[in-house]
Amino acid sequence: MKKIILVVALHLLMVNCAQQPEADTDLLHLIPQKSAAILRVPKWESLKNSLKANEFINRIKPTGFSHTLSNYAKLLSRFNPNQESYISFVALGENDYDIALFTEVSENLILQDSLFRENLIKTDYEGTIINSFKVEGIEVFFMTTNNILIASTSKLILENTILQGNTGRDPIDASLQKMIKTSDAQQPNLYIKGTYFKRIFKDLFPLYKFRTREIPFEWAAIDLNLNTKKNQFSGVITADDQQDHTLNLLKNLESGEFRAGNVIPILSRAFTSLHLSDWNQYKANLATKRNSSLKEFTFPIEGFFTTLDEVAISYTDTDAIIIAHSSDTKKSEDALALVSTKNSVHREVPIYSISDSLVFESPFLELLNPPAVYVYCKVDSYFVFAKTISEIEDVIANKQNGAVISRTPTYKQLVNKLSDQSTLFLYANNDAQRNYLSTKLGKTESSILTDVNLDDYPNSAIQFIQADNFTYVNGVINKFSKTTEVSQVTQVASIKLDQDLLDSPQLLENYRTKGKNILVQDVSNTLYHIDASGKIEWKKELEGPVLGDIQQVDLYKNGRLQYAFVTPNHFYILASDGDIVKPFGFKLETTISQPLAIFDYDGNRNYRFVITQSNELKMYDSNASIVKGFDYTKASANLNSKPQHLRSGSKDYIIMQLENGHLDILDRRGHSRIDISEKFKFSGLPISLRQGNFSFYEADGSLVTISESGKISRNKKKLTSGFLHTNINSFDATLNDNKLIINGKEKELELGIYKGLKSFIYNKKYYTVLTDLQANKVYLFDQNGNTVPNFPVYGTSKSDLGNINSQKLGLVTKGESNSVIIYQIN
Repeated sequence: MKKIILVVALHLLMVNCAQQPEADTDLLHLIPQKSAAILRVPKWESLKNSLKANEFINRIKPTGFSHTLSNYAKLLSRFNPNQESYISFVALGENDYDIALFTEVSENLILQDSLFRENLIKTDYEGTIINSFKVEGIEVFFMTTNNILIASTSKLILENTILQGNTGRDPIDASLQKMIKTSDAQQPNLYIKGTYFKRIFKDLFPLYKFRTREIPFEWAAIDLNLNTKKNQFSGVITADDQQDHTLNLLKNLESGEFRAGNVIPILSRAFTSLHLSDWNQYKANLATKRNSSLKEFTFPIEGFFTTLDEVAISYTDTDAIIIAHSSDTKKSEDALALVSTKNSVHREVPIYSISDSLVFESPFLELLNPPAVYVYCKVDSYFVFAKTISEIEDVIANKQNGAVISRTPTYKQLVNKLSDQSTLFLYANNDAQRNYLSTKLGKTESSILTDVNLDDYPNSAIQFIQADNFTYVNGVINKFSKTTEVSQVTQVASIKLDQDLLDSPQLLENYRTKGKNILVQDVSNTLYHIDASGKIEWKKELEGPVLGDIQQVDLYKNGRLQYAFVTPNHFYILASDGDIVKPFGFKLETTISQPLAIFDYDGNRNYRFVITQSNELKMYDSNASIVKGFDYTKASANLNSKPQHLRSGSKDYIIMQLENGHLDILDRRGHSRIDISEKFKFSGLPISLRQGNFSFYEADGSLVTISESGKISRNKKKLTSGFLHTNINSFDATLNDNKLIINGKEKELELGIYKGLKSFIYNKKYYTVLTDLQANKVYLFDQNGNTVPNFPVYGTSKSDLGNINSQKLGLVTKGESNSVIIYQIN
């Protein structure tokens, strides 16, 4: 049933329950029995104008679906009915339909000119004239009979009509006639025959595979109001008690509140929710459908199902989870205890293994198509089932972080446009659903669909309400201004490594996607390369821990970036696939004491790689050869941080902070550029260059400024031992005890153990990240010192921030001792 949203939503509709159309029996008699879909048009010209003006339809014009409808419209462009009309789509072979128009004869019905009349071909069939003409090579036939015009791409349809007139009419489809009487006479109406529904869907998305051959319903009647901006719709769907229709499972079930969105993570692409008002009634419906005796019709852990009032399936790009809401959690837990054992605990929430992975399939296959599940947890009054522990952990984390669908402004606006109760409720994130459906198309069509801009239409929903032997349908494709949306934070993934993390994870450029990859090392010195979705792409064993941050270079000047770093005895440059770039990857006999320094003096990618070995330095070029002419090969003492390169105007400065307190400021050749005799108590923070002056903090909090002429000044700050500082350009952030100062604005934080203060630029705005290791919280602040909404989030290490994909801001941090957490900030 969930697939209904995918086809119906393409029509964009709105509904007012108004005057019902009179079912014109003369026209209905003529509609072919094999019609897969029928469009009733009360006012031809009004429909054409509405289609041209509708915003959403104009958005999807590039798609193959829209092109197909446009081609059909061209075939009928010579006709301009003034009376009620029916357009029938008659199923032929795969992805092939004949089209037929039925309407009463009226003035100026056929648009004719001299060229049209000259090319018109007339043939006689059983005493009736059939006319034909071509539109872009396709033949269109038409005739009039009993004051009715019939036009079609199939001559056979016209011939059958003539034979009916001679031998007697086919009976009217009584169920269709019944549906027409439920429709709004003032609006166009779309009727879809249930036996053809899956075929229509497969024609739209050829690579999609249905799990069952269920016929979902008898007829669906949708009233279309193609308002230029409103995209709401309603209608009626019928199921025949004598037929094996899926919707019969909803019979006599009451509607109720849909609450699964309180647990489902924001990044889910869709979910389907069934309100289980009466398990015994649902079970009886299922027994009838499967031709089983109710007395012998039982399920494993049926005691659990009797405690539920809602069962939902939430879909990600690759998998699905089950959410079940209980009205009596104690009884639910007792019933599940019979088939489960405790597996682990995540953030104080127990996770259990379940022995029957198909426990949901038997009772809910037809309506929900549930996945196999192996683990579950309880979150408040919800039970969440999934294939993997990591999926359960993501749900727990997102629930605790408040990153659930029901809290998003777009979802709140969406449900306000619908009834607050449903028997069945379908929700879709339009961007994610579009991307998913694009994988069910050929390459060209997939690319076109992916490029459709749905920024103003973030989500959509359809609800089914069972009452009076009908299933009533309401739906909306939600238009929402994202400029008013409050940021949401969702956990994309929690990735388990083979061993505990050695250090915090890093975000680095993915030159293919323009997003980021994650690199992190575990205590066995294995380096992991993880994509933005949390997939481990490769692992590489290193001989020791990476010193400092991994950096990126473009050795071949072609935009394909490599990773450069050192361990205590090796200098590595790795390609994006993890292979060593030769001749790099070599061993040094003397221990490397500081992280790798990389200089690109003129921004032309002629790199200089500087390796520090206590007080000795080696400078290599892009061919891994020692650079001749750099004379500073030995310092007066060990370096206490890696060398720095700064540039002011046309001058280059190479900075060396030494453990004996000396500060050496050199030129490119390693000669002293500024003589400084004074010693300093370095804090370990890098030196920055502002307005031609060198600036850095000493360990006691003194701010030291050195001019290019060597003049030194100190400004004693009221900073305590262990203060943190970061800066980008003129943007500063300092943490002193529990006071955070961002560009002069002070903010008092809770007492804690804070590490990892770092500032970033994203979309021309500054952000600052900070972790409280005592409370395991990661904070994110904007450039005005305000906490970004929905922060802090869970994290146990320093964090890195960046565009996790080409459009979304992301954050990575350590979770449990052996896990990396990826957050997305929407």
